[in-house]
Amino acid sequence: MSVSCKTGIEKQMDTAMKINQHWQFSEAGKNEWNPAIVPGTIHTDLLTNKMIDDPYYRLNEHDLQWIDKNDWEYKTTFSTDGEMFEKDHIEMVFHGLDTYADIYLNEHLILSADNMFRTWHVYVKPLLKPMDNKLRILFKSPVNIGLEKLDALGYQLPADNDQSENGGLGNKKVSIF
Repeated sequence: MSVSCKTGIEKQMDTAMKINQHWQFSEAGKNEWNPAIVPGTIHTDLLTNKMIDDPYYRLNEHDLQWIDKNDWEYKTTFSTDGEMFEKDHIEMVFHGLDTYADIYLNEHLILSADNMFRTWHVYVKPLLKPMDNKLRILFKSPVNIGLEKLDALGYQLPADNDQSENGGLGNKKVSIF
């Protein structure tokens, strides 16, 4: 995930501000905030904060299957310079939001992302303040959303690579262990 704020008109962006400092993360609903590195991932932030064991050691990966079944929040606060507000167009640009994410700027929903493999541009000038802008991103569990979509079909999807006997989406264990 990478976030920046740009001013100007598309293809003529003349000012950019990266918003990659002072991030924190928490499991959604727990309000237990820890330092985060952006761009980054929840797994590396959990590992850096010693909240999980090394997933590459022995069978530790087995015990970490819960991570992608939970929603996670990231937040930061940032200020803008006065020069930025003189521009007619100010947008936030998001790269690599994986995959289902709701983005809030000063408690206003500005984007519901559903595709990691694209860049998102959001016009934000009316919502920005000179100081103490609050940016919060709620990452929704792709596993849980996938299960909801599977349930909504009303029938099973057979596949040559079906791993449900090992704990895949078909039987909702969602783990190959």
